[in-house]
Amino acid sequence: MTKAEAALLLPLPRNPAAEQIAALREAAGRANQAKLLQGLARIADVVFGWPARARVRAELASLSDRELTDIGLTRGDLDAVSKGDLAR
Repeated sequence: MTKAEAALLLPLPRNPAAEQIAALREAAGRANQAKLLQGLARIADVVFGWPARARVRAELASLSDRELTDIGLTRGDLDAVSKGDLAR
């Protein structure tokens, strides 16, 4: 074995700055992946949740004004309720 071959078998010297850069890159990659997954989950909720929200809105719209008042809603609240935005 030559000296050059033996040198290739030795561990590389430790470089703290390079290790810190690698750790930051890895953390940024994980953060980007998490944001991408959150965006995909939001898109899936919009696409696949639409029929359920439309069904809730249709059922509420079929109620009379008196029935809506009994449950604490008005006709103007129907969109917010079907989207899940109404907090009471």
